Amino acid sequence: MNVTRRDVLGAVPAAMAGAWALGGLRVSAHQQGGAGGAAAFVPARLGVQLYTVRDQLKTLDATLGAIKATGFDEVETLRPIMGDLPPLLKKHGLTAPSGHFDAGLILDVGEIGKKGLGTYTFDQAVAQAKALDMQYFVVPYLMGEDRKSIDDYKRHADKLNEGGRRVKAAGLQLAYHHHSFEFVKYGAETGWEVLLSRLDKDLVKFEVDVFWLAAAGLDPAATITQLGSRVKLVHLKDRAAGPPELDESKVAKTAFKEVGSGSLDFPAILRACKDVGVDHYFVEQDQVPADPIASIKQSVTYLRSLKS
Repeated sequence: MNVTRRDVLGAVPAAMAGAWALGGLRVSAHQQGGAGGAAAFVPARLGVQLYTVRDQLKTLDATLGAIKATGFDEVETLRPIMGDLPPLLKKHGLTAPSGHFDAGLILDVGEIGKKGLGTYTFDQAVAQAKALDMQYFVVPYLMGEDRKSIDDYKRHADKLNEGGRRVKAAGLQLAYHHHSFEFVKYGAETGWEVLLSRLDKDLVKFEVDVFWLAAAGLDPAATITQLGSRVKLVHLKDRAAGPPELDESKVAKTAFKEVGSGSLDFPAILRACKDVGVDHYFVEQDQVPADPIASIKQSVTYLRSLKS
């Protein structure tokens, strides 16, 4: 099946309003690993977020085989293909410890939250997660119409806490994946500040995306260190050098780089991840110059080449 961003998220995000007065932590310069043995901070198991290969999912069997052959052990999956995955993951020796689910299942927003989508329900989502032996149930995105004010973020934080209790009762862990729009200021406060202050630290963990932290003007390694044990999942992708940008619609396709070919300091990022106890690492590239499999191979080759 051919999974598009509209299939995954529901609609193209609206342009974001407001501006964030930048300050504090800045993006670090990219550094290569130094001489020595294999880096202890590089995880033994690496995964791929399947959005990277969304245009190849119509040939799901072959695509999963290529992911395994490229050097990955895990995938983070998308809701539309979860029902097809169990036998194919077993065939290729892959696991799916985490999945992205429609925000409406938790937040009562969007098409699923307000109208439903066929018979797809929270209970069905949990059943699909259980069939994959999944650990993390991730809310991946807030549509533009659902983040127009700071009160929207307050409401969503409370709903995430409620959802976290339901997800925990089902034997899973809820997590929230951010972008850069959470750092837009609404008066004196950002959505990110609301999430940090209102989310229950045990019920809702974070999936940190180092590209989007850098796009917001933050140092990813320092931010991961500050978040500490709240970070359990991380998206690894590089960013071309450039000024911060909170409006996703203005981020150029060429800003997305294979890991190790942009401006981010991955040795520092990986050390911070290890220190705080990140469980799973997923290479993701929202936009690729040509072949997605070639892009993820470049990223994993760089990560495995790092020296301590």
